[in-house]
Amino acid sequence: MTEAELAVAADENLASTWAMLGRSMGADVIEEGPLTMVATGLPVAFFNGAYVRSTTDEPAGAIEDAIRFFAERDLPWLLWARREVAPNLLAAGRAAGLGEAGGPPAMALREIHDRPAMPDGLTVEAARTTRALHQHQALLSEGFGMPMEIAERLIRPPMLEEEHAVVFIGHVDGQPVSCSLLATSAKTAGVYNVATPERFRGRGYGEALTWSAIEEGARRGCSHAALQASDAGYPLYRRMGFVDLGRYVQLAGPPPADRSV
Repeated sequence: MTEAELAVAADENLASTWAMLGRSMGADVIEEGPLTMVATGLPVAFFNGAYVRSTTDEPAGAIEDAIRFFAERDLPWLLWARREVAPNLLAAGRAAGLGEAGGPPAMALREIHDRPAMPDGLTVEAARTTRALHQHQALLSEGFGMPMEIAERLIRPPMLEEEHAVVFIGHVDGQPVSCSLLATSAKTAGVYNVATPERFRGRGYGEALTWSAIEEGARRGCSHAALQASDAGYPLYRRMGFVDLGRYVQLAGPPPADRSV
């Protein structure tokens, strides 16, 4: 695949993954024009998103639709778009009063290859029980500094039956030490939720859990992998062979109260 094709696949995977997570939570999920919009009900902008899947000739209308969707639910939210794909949507969002909120780099592994050896003592399992799911939630909470109640709402029991996702937990001597999530779309293995509590970092566990998701994606017919990197994770993913696809721009809503919706 070309870099442009990989980037489109990564955008589609991001949108489809959040839609899947949202549906497992009982969230409101709609596709409207170039956007997939997910309202989880959580009062944190990061967990309510309008994800750009494609370009549009009517960017102002798309932004108005998103503002209305989240305003009706009284939720903060983020518009996710790569400037290379949708500069007109970003311009329309800024014109409508959405604020700058940063954004992570998109990265992809062009070809899935054999994984390196696992760290000594580490075993990885796919969650099949609510107990294992709870371990994943607890690792997310501690690894990301996320309140446990949010982790519990984000990763729900329906994920155990989800056709296009696998929840992973890594253990050492029976102790949960790291986690990850695979979410597939078409030929893309999307890697999410790579979280290792600080007390277990520096031992290769996060890399191993990333490979576990990628490897399972390959077994399911995926030809490449994609993710959104944190600042801490970026050097690791570069070492693993991931390439940059451009940075996502996040614009935060709602717009100022004196603007009409």
